[in-house]
Amino acid sequence: MSGPDQRAFEADMTKAAFRLGAVEGRWRHIRTAWPYALIGVMAKDGREYVLRLNCAGYPQAPPTGGPWDPARDRVLSPDLWPRGQGGRVSAVFRTDWKEGTALYLPCDRESIEGHDTWRHEMPSKIWRPADGVVQYLELVYELLHSRDYSPPLRAAA
Repeated sequence: MSGPDQRAFEADMTKAAFRLGAVEGRWRHIRTAWPYALIGVMAKDGREYVLRLNCAGYPQAPPTGGPWDPARDRVLSPDLWPRGQGGRVSAVFRTDWKEGTALYLPCDRESIEGHDTWRHEMPSKIWRPADGVVQYLELVYELLHSRDYSPPLRAAA
């Protein structure tokens, strides 16, 4: 039996914004084993980065997650993470942050803790429950399509 957070998440995945992103090839839902959802987000070079999002308490509580290796069922090896050229991609995809389980984003549940200044510095990136998981995915997609994005150090096996 699913709880209200799971039902809210599943409802958000049926909304037009999520479906449009999927149809456009920006992301895809891989699977959910509540409270975790695996969602692949496409980069500009055609690589797919799978995020494992912990959605417990959704949508009042933001999701938290990072790059995931679904084949090995663990955090993605750091040398397979997207890289930046010293800008936002490097700042968000920090392999040294929360052991790879959270992206350094204002809309991430783990990362907003202790970063109260972000509410004033980046108000558009603070979690908005009404926008749901699409807000998180759009921020990641934008980073993976920015000029700062570089492919990982090595190709996936």
